Amino acid sequence: MTDAYPLADPSLRSALRALRALFGDGALVAAGSGPPLERIAMRSDPPAVAPCVVLEAPGARPVAVPAEPLVCGFLDGVQRSRVVAYRSGSPLIYASVAAAVRERVARRLETWREPTVRRALFASRAKLGDPAWNQLVDSGVPVVDITADVTDDAIPVHPFALRARALDLVALEREGLERRLAAEWCRREVRWLWIDGGISGNLAVDERATAFGVVKSHTTLYGSASQVESVLALGEAERSPAFLVGHRPRRAVASWYLRLRTAAGGDPLHGLVRVEISPPADLLDPEQVTDDARARLTAHCDRISAGILAERAPLSLPDPRWDTLTYGIHACEMYLDALVGI
Repeated sequence: MTDAYPLADPSLRSALRALRALFGDGALVAAGSGPPLERIAMRSDPPAVAPCVVLEAPGARPVAVPAEPLVCGFLDGVQRSRVVAYRSGSPLIYASVAAAVRERVARRLETWREPTVRRALFASRAKLGDPAWNQLVDSGVPVVDITADVTDDAIPVHPFALRARALDLVALEREGLERRLAAEWCRREVRWLWIDGGISGNLAVDERATAFGVVKSHTTLYGSASQVESVLALGEAERSPAFLVGHRPRRAVASWYLRLRTAAGGDPLHGLVRVEISPPADLLDPEQVTDDARARLTAHCDRISAGILAERAPLSLPDPRWDTLTYGIHACEMYLDALVGI
């Protein structure tokens, strides 16, 4: 699912036409009749609490909201996948991925540079067989082998396992598009970029970059039991102390929790986000952190937190994630949904 298919026709119609010629109408699933696979619960990691290294003194920190916004660009990506056929019990999945940056220009959001869209058919070559696979390639449909790195005796039999492999590859492609856009912004811009999700896999977002990531899901909470309790007790417009999280084989990131808004019912995760930045080198060894380095970190975290709080209005209703989905990212997501069109 790369630029290796410059002459290919990636449209869904082209893919269905090629599959119909191969297998007939009886093998095709009614494309578009069901929700994208991303909306189906494939698997869920168990909730966990992970250790971290705290970089600031304990205690909630109030954050003042600035009069002027800090953020100028919002980066997001989307993926949409659907099963369009089955062959020998193996699903054939048509997927589209896209990523874009929407920048604030005169109080309006416009697209920065060109958005990137990739479309392809994900299938197991071993399950399809070489003749059918080659015929698909010759038809001009971009195809991705979901079992290219699996020996024949280890290829999953369960259709859900094959579907999960396809979705993993689709997600990797989407993440790649997002990383490339973030890297381009960081090369060209000095304005601040809000990245939806973590930044630990993006080496282009270094300590000099005017970019940060915002994580909205909290399957894993970081800290000791008492530290997590303090995070869950944060009030509106308060942040936690910054901490260092080691991602292996990825790099470490500096992170902190920020409460955008509180819930009337006391939901401890309502309006809670986790911010990620690339830490300066003088913070990577907590035992050697100086007071001056810690003060610079505090000022940096406060500035970014204030910029995030400034984006709480307008609300992204009626999206059910409105408590953590700020409008800049919501608008980027709606733009990409319209662009992908699946």
